[in-house]
Amino acid sequence: MVQQAEIRMTTAKTVRFSIEIAADLATAVTDAATTNNVAAEDIVNDCVRQQFETALRHRVLMQRQNDVDEALIELARLIGRLSAGPGEPQESICRYRPMDGR
Repeated sequence: MVQQAEIRMTTAKTVRFSIEIAADLATAVTDAATTNNVAAEDIVNDCVRQQFETALRHRVLMQRQNDVDEALIELARLIGRLSAGPGEPQESICRYRPMDGR
């Protein structure tokens, strides 16, 4: 039976979730908690937090990579226009204009 969590906007600092994990993993988490004198819930909380942080960093890195790829494509287009010869007016290529307005 699969239950769906009802998500509501709240100002609460924490929200309680119930998770199911394999028995051997639960044993390992419980043993680690006992060894380190912390609650098993704290270990699970840290694991989830770290996974979300890793996923967010990965998403940011992928976006940055896409931005760099787009800039490289634009640079390749510019080089193509520059190498096309004198038929391309320089005003359409360079974003900077001379100070005297020419």
